[in-house]
Order: sequence, then C-alpha cells, then structure tokens
Amino acid sequence: MFEEQPEVKEAIENNRFEIVLKNVRLESVSESANLAQKRVFENMPQLNLLSLTGCSLQNLSSSIKLCTNLISLVLPQNELKQIPDVLDCFPKLRFIDISHNSLDILPPSLSSCEHLESLILNNNALNESSFPDLSKLSNLHIFDASNNSLSKLPESLTSQSLSAKLHTIILSHNTIEEIPSSLSNLKQLRELKVDENKVKDVPTVIDLLPKLKVLDISKNVFSDSRFQKLANDKRAKLNAIIALAKKVGKPIEKQADEKEESNETAESGDAEKDSPITIRTGIETLTVRRHPSVTEIRPYLVCCVFNDVDLNGDAFKKFIALQTKLHASALCENRTLSAIGTHRFDSFQLPLCYMALPKDELYIRALNKRSSVSASELLDSLLRDAELARKRSKRSTVDPLHRYLHIVKDEDILACLVDAQQIVISLPPITNSDGTKLNVETTSIWVEVSSKQSLEACKKTMDEFVIASRIIFPSLSIDQVRVVDNETLVSIYPDKNDLPGVSVNRISQ
Repeated sequence: MFEEQPEVKEAIENNRFEIVLKNVRLESVSESANLAQKRVFENMPQLNLLSLTGCSLQNLSSSIKLCTNLISLVLPQNELKQIPDVLDCFPKLRFIDISHNSLDILPPSLSSCEHLESLILNNNALNESSFPDLSKLSNLHIFDASNNSLSKLPESLTSQSLSAKLHTIILSHNTIEEIPSSLSNLKQLRELKVDENKVKDVPTVIDLLPKLKVLDISKNVFSDSRFQKLANDKRAKLNAIIALAKKVGKPIEKQADEKEESNETAESGDAEKDSPITIRTGIETLTVRRHPSVTEIRPYLVCCVFNDVDLNGDAFKKFIALQTKLHASALCENRTLSAIGTHRFDSFQLPLCYMALPKDELYIRALNKRSSVSASELLDSLLRDAELARKRSKRSTVDPLHRYLHIVKDEDILACLVDAQQIVISLPPITNSDGTKLNVETTSIWVEVSSKQSLEACKKTMDEFVIASRIIFPSLSIDQVRVVDNETLVSIYPDKNDLPGVSVNRISQ
C-alpha cells in the first residue's frame, strides 16, 4: 500500500516536499488503494516532486490535485492507461515524465500547463489524436514521443506559439509519413529525431530551421534513393543532408516577412553555427585517472576545459542558470541520469583522479561552506539545515541541494574527483568544492559530467552544455580531456563523433 511505504511515511512525518520510490510494487486499482493515495496527498499539499518509477502503478488517484505546488510528475515504467484530468490544478508544473506506460490518450488539462518545460511520453500507445491542444505550452523545451503509434506530428506541436523555447523534438520509432512544412515555425529547434518512421518525401523544411544542430532521419522510406543513402549514413554531416534536401526535395514557399525573420534570426542568434569552435587535442596533462573503486558506484565521466570565457556582466548569472536548467531537463533528470560540475581551472593541481571513498573518510569543503567535513557529516547537516529552513519559512522553498540528497544519502561509498594534492574538488551529484568555485575573473573552466547510468548520457549532456554555452561565450574554445583506467581509454571529449552538427577546428598539440 502506498501510504505504508517507509519513504512515504518519512515524507509525511517530516513534511518533506518529495516522494521518490523506485521498483516498489504498489497496489493501486482497489478502492482501498485509491483511498490510501488520497490520504497521502491530503497530508502532503506541499509536495513538489512525485517520482514513482517501476512501481507497477495502474492508477493515479485524482486526489493528486490537492498537491497544488507540484513541479515534477515522474511516473515512468508503470502500467498506467490514463492520467487523471487534473493537470490544470498544478500552476507550477514544469516536468512530466510518463514514459514506458500504456497510455493511449492524454488528459485535456495538459493544454493548461503553461509553464511546462519537458514532456516525456516515449514508449506508450499514443497516436496523433491522443493529444490535446499543445499551442499554449509556450515554455516547452523538450518533447519526446518516441516509440508510440503516431502517423503524423500533433498539429499544435508546430504552432508559432511554441517557437520561442522548443529546442528538442524526438519522434523516433513511430509510423510518421510526413515531416510538415509548419515545422519551420520552430526557429529555436536544435534537435530533431524522426528516425525509424515511414517518411517518403524529402523534408526540405530542415533548411528552414536556423538553429538545427542534431538531425536523425535515418531508417525511413524516402522516395529519393540518394537522399535515403545519405540519411542512413552516420558519418554524414548535417550541412550535407540539408544541401541534398534542398536539391532533390520539393521547395517550400515562404512569405516575405517569414524570410526576413529567418534571416534576422540567422544573423543575430546563430553566429556560432557559421564560425567553427576551436578544439585543442592531445594535451598530455589533461588526463583523468579513473580508479577501480568507482567503477561499481558511478563509473561514467566526461570532462573538458572551456577556454576564453568571460563571466562579467550577466554572463555569470546566465551560465549558472544554464546548469540549473540542464539539471532539471530530461538530459539530467534532476541529476539522477547525469550531473554537471564546473570548476575554476587554475584552482586545483593536475592530474586528477576519479575514485570512490567511504563517506566517513571522504572530506570536502563543500560549496559555500567554511570548513572541510566528512561527506557523512555534510549530508547530515544539509538534511538538518533544509528541515529547519522549511519549518521556519513555512514555504515550499528548500535548499537546492536537498533535492538531490536522496540519490546518495543511503550510500556508504561515494564517488569523488581528487586533485594532485589529494584535495576533493567534486562530490557528484551533490556539490563541488568551495575552493574551486567560479568567479567573475575566471577565464578557463574545468567541466565534468558524471553518470551512474551510461557514457552516452554524459556525452549528450556535455554536447548540449557546450552548444548552449557558446551563446553566452561567443569566443569559446575547448581543450580535449581523456579519462583512463590504467591503460584503457574510458572516455575522450570532444571526440570526432561528439558535437554533431557543430563546425569544429581541431588543433593537435
């Protein structure tokens, strides 16, 4: 029963703002089970994160509407056939993940989620008629409806009202027959995946997407054999695919004002697409040694160095906001999938070692802390501080770090990044060292992305971080970093297959 789970009882007793359960079977179809959910939601109106993953959930009680502060609704890998039509009760809702369920329709109230940023719907039974009007989701960044039964894009997904923020559309493994010309409304679109569908006509519209960086339209049934071959070639450059699409595809007529707008966008906002980013490779000192102790804890790590950055003016605020935004996105899933760390490059001594230590033996001076303490003491103090802050403020605001403590609080051994003086500079996915934090004088930044799940998760996050950072730092250049385990290469970034769609200038040292 839902209310009998230890994590749920603790959340109610301590007035917590999150419920996180994973791989716990929850009975949810009986009247008693529905009443159990209702009692929990009645006792937790402050709830801002509900995460139930792999819990065999067949029904979500409509009493969830009592939790009007909900920000993230995370219900993947369950057995849901429908979502209660109460989403309009959550004015702060920003993140929905209902992937890997049995949904064939979405609630009409989804149309009212004006602050929604990520909508993750992959691996369900949705078709184009399953969707309500999406045109009011003006803050939507990421839309993933891969592995469904769509024969065409939901019409409102390409509405002009979504053009300001929508940058990622993933529709892989459907039965889509056409990529509509209305997609050209989405001027901020950076990533489009429509692979393994049934598209026949060459999508000339991709030439009208000035910010496009990642495109996958492989494994379709294009009528032009040359385009079919190029689309299936993983080595093909984006500009080559676009050029051939223009040559063999049917032209799309644009109005004069649309052409002018497209030109202005390309000139003002896409300078990074025209100028290559310089990547220095083969710098021997930029090698991280991964110790065997971390391979069972958090094995995946990707690093690089951002050079020629300027954190003066609004740049510092924008750069920190970018990290926060990515951590909340589907790429990081609130740091459960991947986590980003940034450090002032001149604040530590190379080489670095990525390793794991018992939390009672791991000492770090955490961000904005005055002294070094063990990781065990740090986690305990962060939990106490967050509880006190919430009780005093009587609001749903908490220490941001508290949102991530559940990821590691029950672990006895933790991953960390240690410099040549044996100083811990990073404790992913929780915090960095105060001694390496950025300031307005920083010109080079060490960037790390770690994951417990996969190397691909690290690389995708780093790719997006680099691309978005170029808008903040137009002169950005990058030093390549290798991660090795003894003599075995674990990762290298940026590698030749990284940063797809981005023009690069590689300089070997």
